Order: sequence, then structure tokens, then C-alpha cells
Amino acid sequence: MRTYKKASVFMIPLLSGLLFSSLAVAQAQQDQGGQGQQGGAMMEQEAQDFDREELEKFADAYVKVGEIHTEYSQRLQEVESTDEAQNLQQEANDEMVQAIQDAGLEVQDYSAIAAALERDPEMREDVVGMIEERQ
Repeated sequence: MRTYKKASVFMIPLLSGLLFSSLAVAQAQQDQGGQGQQGGAMMEQEAQDFDREELEKFADAYVKVGEIHTEYSQRLQEVESTDEAQNLQQEANDEMVQAIQDAGLEVQDYSAIAAALERDPEMREDVVGMIEERQ
């Protein structure tokens, strides 16, 4: 039960980060002229085929995305206008996307791994261990 609690604690910033990242995915799909539907099907098909190196990259990105999420959540509480909030959210999104790419993943891969972690408790436990080593 203790591992489950740890996993759920880690999943909170992950899912929040995905909210920001999903905007980037949607934007990329629009830029590709609607080819995103094909990519989504391929992403789902390959979701279970993650090697150790990809999971390590995910853990690196996850930690950085969590740090960015925490920083921008605090900053968002201090803004006074909707425009300011939107600009700050876009800035956070850009930084999260960059952190994922800097870790050696594409946003789509990061999202696919995150989705697989929700379905696969054993893989989630393994990745939580990787994340704990990085914090």
C-alpha cells in the first residue's frame, strides 16, 4: 500500500504536466495538418514497447516537469489578470516541452509512457523507483 501512495504522489505533477504538454501535442497536430490522428494510433500501439533507457529518460523528464509545474503553480497564484495567467501557462508549457525534449524524448513519447504507467502497476513501480533516485 505504501508504494501505491508514493506512486499517486508522483502522478499528481505528472498529470498536471501532461495538461500543459497536451496543449503542445494539440498544437503540433494542427501544425501537421491533422496528421495527429495517425500518430495517436501509432502511439497507442507502441505504448507497451518501452525499454529501460526510455523509462530512464522519462524519469529525468518527469522530475524536471514536476519542478517546472511547482514553480509555475506558485507564480500563477500571484498573477492578477487572465492575460498574465495565460502567458504564464504558455511559458510553463514551453519549458515543460523543452525539458521533455532535453531528456531525449518527444512529448508524444512522454505522454505514451505516462499513459502506460497508469495501466501497468509493475512498470509504474519501477519508474517511481527511478524518480525517487533523482529527487
